[in-house]
Amino acid sequence: MEHIKKIRIDVSNVTRQGQSPLVSIGNKIWRSRWTADISLLLVALVWGTTYVASKDVVSSVPVMQFLFIRFLLTTVLMLPLTFNAIRKADRSTWLTGIVFGLFLFAIFTLETYGVANTSAANAGFLISLFAVMVPLIQSVVYRKRPKLTLLGAVILSVLGTALLTLHGYHINIGDYLVLGAAFCRAVQMTFTKKLTDGKAMNSGALTTIQLGVVAIGSGFVTIFQHPSYTHLTISFWLITGYLAVFATMFAFFIQLTMIRRTSPSRVAVLMSSEPIFAALASVLILGESLSVVAMIGGACIVAGMLWARKLT
Repeated sequence: MEHIKKIRIDVSNVTRQGQSPLVSIGNKIWRSRWTADISLLLVALVWGTTYVASKDVVSSVPVMQFLFIRFLLTTVLMLPLTFNAIRKADRSTWLTGIVFGLFLFAIFTLETYGVANTSAANAGFLISLFAVMVPLIQSVVYRKRPKLTLLGAVILSVLGTALLTLHGYHINIGDYLVLGAAFCRAVQMTFTKKLTDGKAMNSGALTTIQLGVVAIGSGFVTIFQHPSYTHLTISFWLITGYLAVFATMFAFFIQLTMIRRTSPSRVAVLMSSEPIFAALASVLILGESLSVVAMIGGACIVAGMLWARKLT
């Protein structure tokens, strides 16, 4: 009875504040930790499918040209949804969005060139190392010693990724580029929290600004590198459309929104599930099979993720 009375009191308070109970419940669900976790896992699922897709595209289209088209398309799609927020954005929001955009431009330049010069498996493993880097960078930025238990959970996830993806590893220039992308991603995730914490910045405006910076940067480089465009196939547009809508627009809005509600370390560990989804996609779409070692690796990633979730 006391529980029912409490719910009635909460509903009446919401009604007096001019907000319907359904809207209040919706807001609570949107702001819950479970929503953040599930949303980030969906991003990891989408990103897990991008390595093979990107490798296929850049085999026939120059990297910068591909990035320019992808991010221009994403920015154009985002503008109608965020125009009012951008128009009202203050100087701080613009500066922060530009900084995020420059980091994003570095990440995608290094990652896409890296994927073009290494295997999808190597890229999937190396980019996941950002999960180890985030707690270390976060400890430096916030001057706090990272929890040993959290580092243990992250290392367990990385070990699982190695077992899942690496089969006869041979290092090459592409691996160094992807490793650089992983470092930039870790720095960006840490400073996303640092630069937006406690500030009233619209996540949609920030996302559109940073995506626009990548489009401008890659377009500028493309003008000098490849002034004439190559023939673009229907397959290219389908893959690029998927990457623009799901792997860019949806993914970066969710990551930016959720990282402001929780810690970068928590986001990093959840995102370390990316190789699992990449492996599942290869099984379901390409008909590949997983070895016992790969299955053990997947189990390690899940165990590390659940362990870290309790610590953060």
